Amino acid sequence: MTMILLKHASVGIGSLFAIQACLSIAAADDLRWTKSSPLPDPRAGYAAGVLDGKVVIAGGTYWEGRKGRWTKKVFSARTHLYDPTTRTWERLADAPIPFGYAAFAVVQNRLYVMGGYTGNEESGKILVLERQGSTYTWRVFGELPETRLFGWAKGIGDSIYLLGGVREFEPTDDVGSCCTSKTATTRLMVLDTVKPEHGWRDLTPYPGGKRWAFAAESDGETIWMFGGIHAENAADTLTRYNDVFRYSIGNDRWEKLSPLPPDIVKTAPLSPLFVKDKLVFMSFAKTVWQLDPKTMKYTRLAPLLEEAMVDRFFWLNNEIIGTGGENKIEGPRRRSEWTFIGTFGQS
Repeated sequence: MTMILLKHASVGIGSLFAIQACLSIAAADDLRWTKSSPLPDPRAGYAAGVLDGKVVIAGGTYWEGRKGRWTKKVFSARTHLYDPTTRTWERLADAPIPFGYAAFAVVQNRLYVMGGYTGNEESGKILVLERQGSTYTWRVFGELPETRLFGWAKGIGDSIYLLGGVREFEPTDDVGSCCTSKTATTRLMVLDTVKPEHGWRDLTPYPGGKRWAFAAESDGETIWMFGGIHAENAADTLTRYNDVFRYSIGNDRWEKLSPLPPDIVKTAPLSPLFVKDKLVFMSFAKTVWQLDPKTMKYTRLAPLLEEAMVDRFFWLNNEIIGTGGENKIEGPRRRSEWTFIGTFGQS
């Protein structure tokens, strides 16, 4: 188990790691960023997916109050659809319940939302958003075996893979600031959406210590898992992981790879995305990295235009698209309205 222990915001991570992976700087011109139409209801901790070639943003959280006096975290049921062709947003029907920090995945053009927190309680529900005729409608699909927040999920074939997370919402104060991870789980499960009556099947759990706020992505054959943090209590020393694990779906086996370089760990949380045969990481600190899975070489790309912790990016129509999330501007809602578009030029 590879980790680092430090007090919150007190020690530079870069000075404490030994570099164990290759780093290089690429031509920044290979990736160009622009901003598109802003998210109508800025929020973070949402569910998202691509339906009919458009990006759906559902649920999520934002704050009431003002700078220096944020009084309440609000959990939303709102749903919006972004058209990458017209660069416009459309309001869809609200979800049946408000939620934030749910796992989510798209299977056969349906967005599945699993668990999360409603603002009052942990949810074990599985919701589905799907197109019926000319409109998108929500319905309750079923129940999870246990409540789950901050889990990661992916649709592969007809199945949903659900990894990690916590079982309870563990804010560090009474207004909803986030979070400890006493109830974190290493569990990996899979559900066949065509035969949901067979239930969730347990697979090999991820190795190493329990954690949340890890990054993960899949190419359909493997699941990659990066980093994560853990603290039992708000006053505890924070454990930051630099682990990189890869799971073989066909073999139900995890392997440990070279750890994340310190220059990347210190910019977490990360939002990874497979772009063709490479992994691209967008970070809260604007920096963007690309990993070649064959060589385990990390290459720095052009940074985002603003500092934002975007929950999920998508590769759609040869563009990287991501919106919303948290930013460091103490403006309304404490959430980002930015919609980022990334395009690659000729190498």
